[in-house]
Amino acid sequence: MQDRIYEYLKSQKTGATSNELVEQVLKIKGATSVISEKLIQTAIAGDHRFVRDTDHIWKIIEKGGTPLLETEFVLLSLLTIERVDKLKVIIEISAQKLIDDKITERFHTFINPGSSVIPSIQLPADIAQEIKECGVSVEKAAYSLLNFIGDAVLVGYDVSSSISQLNMVLNGSDESIGNPSLCLKYLTKRLIPDLHPKSLNDVASFFKFSTIDTRRTENEVFTISEIFSRCKELLEEQGFCTLEEVLEFQYPDIEYVDFSKYAFDKSFLYTIPQKPGIYKMKAKNGDVIYVGKAKNLRVRVSSYFWNTADRLQKIKDLLNSLYTVEYELAGSELAAMLLEYRLIKQYQPRLNQQLEVRERATRYGNLKNFIAILPSSLEKSLELFFVKDGLPLQRYEILKNAVNFSEVERILDKMYCEFAGANGRSSLCAKVLLDANIQDDNTLTDIETGEMDIVLSWVDTNKDRVTYINTDAICRKEECLRLLKDYIRDEETTQKKHFRVFR
Repeated sequence: MQDRIYEYLKSQKTGATSNELVEQVLKIKGATSVISEKLIQTAIAGDHRFVRDTDHIWKIIEKGGTPLLETEFVLLSLLTIERVDKLKVIIEISAQKLIDDKITERFHTFINPGSSVIPSIQLPADIAQEIKECGVSVEKAAYSLLNFIGDAVLVGYDVSSSISQLNMVLNGSDESIGNPSLCLKYLTKRLIPDLHPKSLNDVASFFKFSTIDTRRTENEVFTISEIFSRCKELLEEQGFCTLEEVLEFQYPDIEYVDFSKYAFDKSFLYTIPQKPGIYKMKAKNGDVIYVGKAKNLRVRVSSYFWNTADRLQKIKDLLNSLYTVEYELAGSELAAMLLEYRLIKQYQPRLNQQLEVRERATRYGNLKNFIAILPSSLEKSLELFFVKDGLPLQRYEILKNAVNFSEVERILDKMYCEFAGANGRSSLCAKVLLDANIQDDNTLTDIETGEMDIVLSWVDTNKDRVTYINTDAICRKEECLRLLKDYIRDEETTQKKHFRVFR
C-alpha cells in the first residue's frame, strides 16, 4: 500500500490531499476528511518517504542529504582516570578530522587535573611526566576541542559518553557539544548482529585489526579510524550513501521530526548551501528565537532535524518553538562569527542563553596588529580584516583583479601612522586620525571590543591555516601594500586549501 501511495504521489507534481489518496489509491468513495486523514496516516505510518506541508498536502521526499564522502567527521578519544572517590577525570584527548578517508587536521592535548587531584589518581610515569610538562586545564582543553570540532560529525567507540563528559565541563556556559554522532559500539552491532562488543579491542579483533595494549588516545583514534573505514564499506554495500541514512540506521526506534508544523519541509534542508554563514530561527509570530553560525550551513541547520537519540534538551525546546529558518551566507567562518555576534546583540534571542558571544578559544598568542586575508561571499573577491591594537576592526572586500587600492591605502595609513616620520607623528598621520574622528584615548565601544576579541581569538587559533600579514614584522606601509597586491593577484589563491602565512 505504501508503495502504491508513493507511486501516485510521484506522478502528482503538486502532491495530493488525504481525500484524494483515499479515493484514487485506496479506492474508497465518500469518506469524510477526518476518516481520510486517519486512513492515510495509518497506511504510511513509519514510512519516512512522505511529508505533509502546511496546506495539508501530502508529498514525497526525494532522496537527498549529505553524501558520506563529503561529510566532515571528527574521530574522538578521551582517556579518563578514576579518582579514589570514584569520580572520573579526563587527562588526555585526541581527535582527527576526516573527509573522504583523508586526515585534514589533528588535535591532541594533555590535561592537568590540578595538584589537589593528581595524588588521588594512579598514573603511568610517562603520562604523569607529560601532564606535568604540558598539561592544560580541562576547561581550556574542552573549549579548544569545541573550536576544533566545529560542525563535524563525531565518531567514537562510546562517543555519547565522551560527549556527556565534555558537556559537564562546559556546563554553565552557552556552549555545548550538540553535534550528531556515530557510535561504533551501536553501529557495529547494527551492521553485524552477532557481534556483542564490550570494548574497542573486541571490535578491532573481529575485523582482525591490531589491538591496543596500553590505553593512549592517539592509538585509539588510529584504531577508530580503521574500524570506521570498514563500517563505511559495509554501509555502502547495504546501500547507505548519505549521513542522514546512516544516522537513521544507527537509531531506528527514535521519534522522527514532524515537519508539518513548520513553514518548510525536509527538502528545504537539502537546498541550503554548504558554505559558511549564519542562520536565524524564528517563531510563528516572527520573533527571532535563536541565532547561530556555521562553517557549513547545510550540515549545521540540518543537524537540528536529524533523527538522533542523543539530541540535547535545548534542541528539543528549540524545535518545539520553531516555525521558519532563514540563513545568510558569509565568506568565511570568521565573517559568520562576527555577523552572529552582531545579530545576537540586535535581537537578543531568548534561546541564546547568554547574550555575550563567548570566545570560541582563549587567546594565548602575541599577535596584535595584522591583516587577515580570507574568502569573500562576493564572487572573485577576498575580504581583508585590518586589526590594529586600540582601533576598531576595519573590513574591506576587494576584487582579485582590482586596480584601485586607494581605500586599502587609507586604512593602512591608520595602521601605520605611528611609523610615519622619525620625529613622531607626521602631519599626514594627524590628518588621518582627525578624519577618522578617533579620540585620544582610543576607547572602543563594547561591540567593537567584542568584535576584536572574536577576531584575535579566531586568528590566533587558526593562524597556521590562514593568510595574515603581521604588520609588527612588516614595518613599512609600502612593503605591506606590495605583499597584499601580490597575494590578491595570485591566480592560484582560490585553489589553495591552506593559505600562505606571512610572518
